[in-house]
Amino acid sequence: MKKWCLAVGIVMALGLSGCGSKVAEESGADVEVVSEPIEVEEQEAGQVQEPKAFELTEEGKSFLADMCRTLPDFEGQGSMDEEFWRNFLFGAYTGASPEEAEMVQVPREDLGFEETAVKVSLEEAEAYTKLVLGVDLPDFKPAFEDMPEGQTSCFYRDGYYYIGVSDFPDYRFEFSDFSDNGGIPDTYSVVMYSVSFEDEIDAGTVTFQLYPADNENGFVIASKKMEL
Repeated sequence: MKKWCLAVGIVMALGLSGCGSKVAEESGADVEVVSEPIEVEEQEAGQVQEPKAFELTEEGKSFLADMCRTLPDFEGQGSMDEEFWRNFLFGAYTGASPEEAEMVQVPREDLGFEETAVKVSLEEAEAYTKLVLGVDLPDFKPAFEDMPEGQTSCFYRDGYYYIGVSDFPDYRFEFSDFSDNGGIPDTYSVVMYSVSFEDEIDAGTVTFQLYPADNENGFVIASKKMEL
């Protein structure tokens, strides 16, 4: 698996902003983070039953550990512009293996060789977006012809996204703290991970804000911030 460039590791770790050039138009302005509030039930005596606290399972912790590496930093719906969506899709699939996803060869005259890329259907990308963020994937379909020369592939064609393979930096993420919302509807839970790199144990932190949701994780991610 080839490395994209020397800078891609650090840039992707800080926000995965290096997989495409900066774009001016925002396509996610109308996308809203959808929360699934916990329903409040009335007891027979007419009293309100306290809602259940948010539960973070071991599977949920493992999922968030992956998100530490692959999900770009964002601060809610206001930061979901074209650059975010490019980095979101790129990070989600660039590290896939042949056992996990379909691989194809993309002719790249600008690179002088055929680039290995992950082929992802629009439907799969939509389902992934809904699971992670609880929102619909916007009409984001970058063309191959619009990519800058030398850029690792991230384009859409005939119902599929093509994401060039690359490596992530060797950061390690460990669950460190969880503050639930106390069962209060429309409030965030906060989850934190510690970051290690090479021989540095406390290299930084990753902080997530989560909303409870009716999906296989039990939550969607409302924001993510990595600090190194």
